[in-house]
Amino acid sequence: MNKKLRISLIVLAIVLLVGISITSCMAILPKANMKPSDYDLGLTMEQVSKEDKPVLAVFYVDWCTYCKRFMPKLDKVRNINKDKVNVVLVNAESPENEKVVKEYKISAFPTVYIIDPKYDNRVHIDGPFLESVEILNTELQRYLNFRNLVKQGESCKG
Repeated sequence: MNKKLRISLIVLAIVLLVGISITSCMAILPKANMKPSDYDLGLTMEQVSKEDKPVLAVFYVDWCTYCKRFMPKLDKVRNINKDKVNVVLVNAESPENEKVVKEYKISAFPTVYIIDPKYDNRVHIDGPFLESVEILNTELQRYLNFRNLVKQGESCKG
């Protein structure tokens, strides 16, 4: 083989190797700029309202910039509390959610509630509490502590 052909084959091999490694790295990286619906867990309000656990309900729309920024934080809080709380994402623009959006009077996004079907209770979480994982998690823990006190009170009565 002549020298030019050998160099061309080596360059081609390098280009192929670099292309393959870039493609394989891109396949394992998380999606950039995910929409809130990309985080959906497949749970509905109807399903989670039948369970004994409190629900962290997030009303969102995919075009909302604040919702997009909030979802990674919510995902972390969900993972921290997965055994204590159900998380449901409610797309406010979906026709199937029209009734619940009206019931909760949703007019801004994201809107977050802690809903407790067992005690027929709902707590609205204001925007400043959505700023960080720590702040949202603290509010959720505060509610869970209160719920435990209520449960203890019930067991003392009965």
